[in-house]
Amino acid sequence: MSSFESIEFFQEMTLEDREWVLQSGSELQIISGTKIIAQGVPLDRMYILLQGLLTVHLDEFPEHELSCVGPGEFIGELSFLEDRLPSATVKARENSLLLQIQFEKLSGKLKEDVGFSSRFYGALARLMARRLIKNSRHLQPRIGQEIPQEIGISDALEEGLTKLKSLFLNAEELERTSEEGLTEECSQEFVNHVYELEGLVNDLIGTSSDLDSTRCEYLGRRLMTELLPYLLVTRVGERAYSKPRGYAGDYLTIEWIYQNNPSGFGPMGELMDKAVLGLSCARAVRNRRGLITAQIDRAQNLRPDHTIEVTSLACGPARELFDHYQASSGESNVQSHLIDIDEQALKFVENWRNEQDLESKIDLHHLNLVYLCLGRETLDLPQQDLVYSIGLIDYFGDGFVIRLLNYIHGLLRPGGRVILGNFHTSNRSKAIMDHLFDWKLIHRDENDMNRIFRASLFGRDCSEILYEDQRLNLFACCEKQS
Repeated sequence: MSSFESIEFFQEMTLEDREWVLQSGSELQIISGTKIIAQGVPLDRMYILLQGLLTVHLDEFPEHELSCVGPGEFIGELSFLEDRLPSATVKARENSLLLQIQFEKLSGKLKEDVGFSSRFYGALARLMARRLIKNSRHLQPRIGQEIPQEIGISDALEEGLTKLKSLFLNAEELERTSEEGLTEECSQEFVNHVYELEGLVNDLIGTSSDLDSTRCEYLGRRLMTELLPYLLVTRVGERAYSKPRGYAGDYLTIEWIYQNNPSGFGPMGELMDKAVLGLSCARAVRNRRGLITAQIDRAQNLRPDHTIEVTSLACGPARELFDHYQASSGESNVQSHLIDIDEQALKFVENWRNEQDLESKIDLHHLNLVYLCLGRETLDLPQQDLVYSIGLIDYFGDGFVIRLLNYIHGLLRPGGRVILGNFHTSNRSKAIMDHLFDWKLIHRDENDMNRIFRASLFGRDCSEILYEDQRLNLFACCEKQS
């Protein structure tokens, strides 16, 4: 999985631009602890992180990480733009793969190709602007007292936040002073209020808000200022916010949402985690697991006398396949191929696969989907009956999704089915995800999905659109015609 920033960067450039960047660079494999950029040391190349994690720190404070760099991020771009020495040191937190591009080669391309130059600098400027906004949001809780007081805040939001704090304090007092501890009634009242607050926030500053974008951003920062301390004591919410794998919806975050077992720092962290797991987005994630399992079962039932080939793209914890194989008690004729860029996700799947003695049924592939779609990496698979992705394309712009569909079209046998999941524009968690978790996704509706499928090699509208129970996740389905 690539990060949001670099995905947006490449989507703003043409396919030829992206291919030039990938072909002009050289890959660099490094081990954990390797220094990639040294503070104050001249730099002659820019890097794009393809796999792994990097950390950034000042040499004066080596124990304090300024930021964590995830897959898809650029590093060294400021030295290129301003011809200055690096202002910080960058090291590999884990074994990583980078694409390095010499400044001299990039400069030559920018000088000789005016169109590329315009698109490159424009995309880079927008990327850096998004970073500035993101960093400002992260700093806001520390400087919340400097928010101009005259702007004020919505009375409804203020009331909702005040009630949340009051319920939290009442629960804490009950937990601390009562022999029975925190009661289920008190716990559920708090969870229900957080759910109501989620809807209120979405109505106030979500996509359909009547407020202008500046006002929405201000209220979003205020929301983070007020709720971040509560979020950081949770297990699921803290991981989604801190993004240790470089993006919010990593395999372990999704696995914990599936487990629906609240945890955190002490009883109050557990209570807050229970509220996070009760949000609409978390419920939708749990619901989609069973929906995809049913589609795997469907593929098997359509051809009971054949080996059924199934591929999962950006597989994450792959629990939908776990459920299928468990229910079949070893009698499944499904052969699964799981692809992910995150080695830890594949290791997680490998563990449960081996525990279930499913080595002959499931093979794992550590691959970059961007490279697969561009033809820079290949994967030899038999013709597939089902290719699906649960939580991938809402991180990507339309151009890449069309490219992905074209790749999938080539994998499918005639009559084979593709299923792509995407958060719907009606997602009542959108404002909370955007402003509290910094979990920004591209939301799409039925018309969007039909338009994308028509532009791909499938060449027509989706044959079917499925929904999880809340209808906040849609799943666009289409069969490859003979």
